[in-house]
Amino acid sequence: MSLTQFGPVYSGRASAVRAGEVVLSLVASGLVGMRGWAGVRRLQHPYDRSLQLGLDRLAALCVRAGSSPPVGVADLVGVWCAERPLDSWPLEFDPDAQVGGERLLIGGEPSEFCLEWAVAARDVVSEVHESALVKHIKDTAALLGRPELYAQWRLFVTEHAVLGPEEFLVAKNAVLDVPQWATWMEESYGPVTAEASAGGRVAVCGGCGQWIVPRADGRVRCRVWRCAQRHDLPEPDRVQARGARRLEPELVRFVALPGRPELDLARRLAARGARVVLYPKLDALDLVAVWPGGHSIGVDVKDWHSPYLLARRIKTFPNWGAGDPHAYRKGYLVVPRDRLRANRSYMRILAQRSEALKAQPQIEVVCDDDLVASCPDLGTAGEVVCGP
Repeated sequence: MSLTQFGPVYSGRASAVRAGEVVLSLVASGLVGMRGWAGVRRLQHPYDRSLQLGLDRLAALCVRAGSSPPVGVADLVGVWCAERPLDSWPLEFDPDAQVGGERLLIGGEPSEFCLEWAVAARDVVSEVHESALVKHIKDTAALLGRPELYAQWRLFVTEHAVLGPEEFLVAKNAVLDVPQWATWMEESYGPVTAEASAGGRVAVCGGCGQWIVPRADGRVRCRVWRCAQRHDLPEPDRVQARGARRLEPELVRFVALPGRPELDLARRLAARGARVVLYPKLDALDLVAVWPGGHSIGVDVKDWHSPYLLARRIKTFPNWGAGDPHAYRKGYLVVPRDRLRANRSYMRILAQRSEALKAQPQIEVVCDDDLVASCPDLGTAGEVVCGP
């Protein structure tokens, strides 16, 4: 194996860390590329190109470190990714990356840590959000002067993972004055595949609300982080698979799952009397809420395992003038409480690592429980809307 083809020679602490992150991102992306939503079923060619590139770079760094490299992709996936925590790999990482004890595969599936580093490698979030479908929905909504259509679509797919034949027909006809709506539904939902069902039924998680692929042994257990932590997870619902449609895998990962904490926060605020607008201005923010007393806030919800990676993703909050229907007085970046409970360094790493937060000291980073508690509760329910 030639070592001259693996890229630049890294020197210095910063370069070594960067080299380690590149390898981690490539391998994580390759694992995700192998599995889609269905899971890594078997090791077979063709492998995702990112996985091979990651192996090549890892092998070169192993040689430089005097360590034995993985013996091919099967060894990388089956042993290194599945059994060895990242802090045992001969790579350097920034302490705030918190790789200690993290594995890329757990139970044959990419871990949450792995999924987030895959996002980092190829900017999959931007890729998905600017995909043909999402871009078409945003462009059409803007052209029609109805930005709420995008919010309606996003709300619907977040709440509906599986649709029976009649439900799917109703969904397609939900917005009759916009012919494109039916096409959006067709492209958002695909037939239930054989591997996604068991005994003629597809399982829908009672926690996150998304469809679950049965394991090889036939057991059905949701692998989403929050669901995997719960001891009181409700039994999944079983939906007749014949003729049913399930949300496309990429929309599960990048739209529906992130949408759950956003929608949960919106409804908790509305229960205390706030009026909450979802995804204003075609998702410029996750929500804008007006308290019962008139105080207005703009909110972005960030549900990430890694604050180190999240810090790189935080963008500048929009500054809308007083005459704008979505103008807000105070901006908040909201992190779910359980993320902070699981990682006491979360807030520190965000504050130290995010250039966007440093440039916007007026933006307050809070947990969801604290933001909800700050909303005055006058005993009258508010509302969650998709429109202006």
